[in-house]
Amino acid sequence: MAEAVYRDLTRDEVEREYQPALHVPSIDAVFDEYRDRGLAARESLRHERHLYGGHPDEWLWYVHAPTSRAPLVVYLHGGSWSRLSADDGSLLAPGAHLAGCAFASVNHSLCPHEPLEVLVQQARRAVAHLVEDAARYGHDPRRVIVVGHSSGAHLAAMVAVHDPRPAAFVLVSGIFDITPIVLTPINDDVRLTTGDAVRLSPQSLISYSPAECVVAWSMGDTDECRRQALEWAKRWGEIPGNRSATAVVEPNRNHFDVVDDLFDANTHLGTAVHDLLSR
Repeated sequence: MAEAVYRDLTRDEVEREYQPALHVPSIDAVFDEYRDRGLAARESLRHERHLYGGHPDEWLWYVHAPTSRAPLVVYLHGGSWSRLSADDGSLLAPGAHLAGCAFASVNHSLCPHEPLEVLVQQARRAVAHLVEDAARYGHDPRRVIVVGHSSGAHLAAMVAVHDPRPAAFVLVSGIFDITPIVLTPINDDVRLTTGDAVRLSPQSLISYSPAECVVAWSMGDTDECRRQALEWAKRWGEIPGNRSATAVVEPNRNHFDVVDDLFDANTHLGTAVHDLLSR
């Protein structure tokens, strides 16, 4: 009988639970669709490229809202910390624009070219830049909503435990205890030690925050993704002074297409996001 290596899971089970790419027919086809839709979005909406730091990877796409002083949605893309870019993240710009929001798709370095800690610092730096320079951009600094998907949800959560200024965080199909990643092939690129994984796991860093929080997953996500989402929501709400987190499961979606429901008010996730935007 195989030995449990994380909770009650064997190594093979950890790999299945923590590698979303194993649960779709072709991850390359998924990422090709992201690329094509991102390109179409940049062709249909005016995107401005802005720097938020000194590293060559520290830039973002910005789309102005239809009106001034609108909410800003900041998007941190997925890709297991080692793939995709702000170009792919711009696929969500049309939905945000139709919802009356400004939109920023954040680029960051990828592992193994930079360690995960650098990516965390870049996510924090990008959000800080967008809050502090809101007057120059034209959005409302009191209505900044940080959305992260998959590995981007981990980065967004690392912003949430550090920066109290965003109004809300929407964490979609993420993991918040990243220690099992050490046991998967994803770590061939991310190159975490167990100590790194403990230190960079936002689940253990949650403290008081005035922000609202939505944590979501799809029916096509793994049991561990669901468990981690629920544990994040529970821990967030247990901190004195914190508002209860809203936990949302999206039916008829998988790990990769669940973000399509972010701005669709006819879905559970879209309803939760529209509720945030209406405040």
